[in-house]
Amino acid sequence: MTRVMIAIDSHRVSGPAKGLLDFCSAVRPSVDPVVVVFHRGRQEETEFQDECRRCGVPVRVVPEYYRYDISLVRRTLQVARSIRPALIQTHGYKADVLGLAVGRRLGIPWLAFSHGPTAEGPMMKLYLALDNILLRMADLVVAVSEARRAALEANGCAPARLRVVHNAMDIPPVHVVDIDGVRQELGLRPDRPVIAVVGRLSPEKGHRYFIDAMAEVVRAVPGAQGLIVGEGQQERALRAQAAAMRLQEVIHFVGYRRDMSRIYPAIDMLMLPSLSEGLPNVVLEAMAYGRPVVAACVGGVPEVIENGVSGVVVDPQDAHAIAVAAVNLLGDPAARVAMGKAARNTIERRFSLRARVDRILSLYRDVLQQHERTIDSAPDPQFADHL
Repeated sequence: MTRVMIAIDSHRVSGPAKGLLDFCSAVRPSVDPVVVVFHRGRQEETEFQDECRRCGVPVRVVPEYYRYDISLVRRTLQVARSIRPALIQTHGYKADVLGLAVGRRLGIPWLAFSHGPTAEGPMMKLYLALDNILLRMADLVVAVSEARRAALEANGCAPARLRVVHNAMDIPPVHVVDIDGVRQELGLRPDRPVIAVVGRLSPEKGHRYFIDAMAEVVRAVPGAQGLIVGEGQQERALRAQAAAMRLQEVIHFVGYRRDMSRIYPAIDMLMLPSLSEGLPNVVLEAMAYGRPVVAACVGGVPEVIENGVSGVVVDPQDAHAIAVAAVNLLGDPAARVAMGKAARNTIERRFSLRARVDRILSLYRDVLQQHERTIDSAPDPQFADHL
């Protein structure tokens, strides 16, 4: 069994974190994954740490004493030496810094995942610019979509070191959900259509276009309801926008939710008004639950949605196009159901978790074999025998 150290800076079970947990649960016993997370302040165990333990995924917590704590590198190296991994895998700019340090100091390969940029302020832009430089030094960079791979190449990553592994998810089992009960719990009318947007309330997610679109939708479909699931820096501004447009009774903010397996069945469709994406997990999730998606054509979206068949793709920053697509689907229940079935079939055929796991294991073999040829000594010479 080969040990892999996987570093990620995540407090919530976000899309990348959920994908990581699914991978760790599916990959054993051929690989022994150890997740390393960073913990700031005196807060209790985070949701992600708790979920790791619930899933039986080994997790090591490295304390971070203040925001720019450079001694984090030293403490992470100490943890890495105790883990003795054959390779290190990273997710996110902070983890990438540590991936470079651990890989170089321990002489092991570094495999970095690139999920796509966020836009949370000037400092984040600086971090992402630095991360683009760091990623050029990774042994292998995994992009979650072809669009993300092209962006990485444009930012200077060598094509030979780039691979694409799409996000994936298991098809959820069919079980009965009390849709009326869920809607009432969320403050929604059970007998009115629900259009949801799910994700961090951050500028690049484009929630303002969702609110603009809902103003058109409710004029065409009186009683239509909007649902915003997520939390983030833009919540106050978005609430103010909704109030200014007299949509405060139409659009419901419900914050971050852990029970999306109850919420997806209770919505009629998902909107993705993003300005940028890697490959959005919320799109895969909604499609797996048989819900049609109206999405901006950004990042890996067109690699998942076949326009007019498994969803509708529109130009980004076009609230009117989003509204028209939503109104058309709300007015044609049969088309909505057919699109939902096609969406679920797409996930089953092309975005299964097993295929993603096999692809990542193949990359592990490749990067370890390449490393062995480079330094003439394999970190784990029996790795291939265990996969």
